[in-house]
Amino acid sequence: MFTHDDILMPLALTVMIDNKIKDPELREFRMQGNALFALFGLESKTEDELIEWFNAQEAKLQDTLQGRRKNTIILRTLTRFSDDAHVEAMYDAMVTISVADKEYRREESELIRSAASIWGFQRPPLKIIG
Repeated sequence: MFTHDDILMPLALTVMIDNKIKDPELREFRMQGNALFALFGLESKTEDELIEWFNAQEAKLQDTLQGRRKNTIILRTLTRFSDDAHVEAMYDAMVTISVADKEYRREESELIRSAASIWGFQRPPLKIIG
């Protein structure tokens, strides 16, 4: 059984990993979140509820991404998903968020590469900028 937090956490990490929170990524966060809720049999959330959730988690996630346990938290977040349909949908959502701003930074590349490795996917050919 998955919770809304389980679904939103990898998406939020994708938005925040490069320390630049941009509107296109937040739009995708909201769209992908609700699409995944349907797949996981969870009730959808309004855009305002999703932004409230993101804002409530932002400071804690920033601390996590700057801390020693960054890789542990990412690993724990991603390994919650093991069913093929779930990991495929989550991976697609993360890639979509990471390229929404038309920039693909090193930190995003590393997160997507980690997810691909954990879930056994071929990493997509994306160009890294900056």
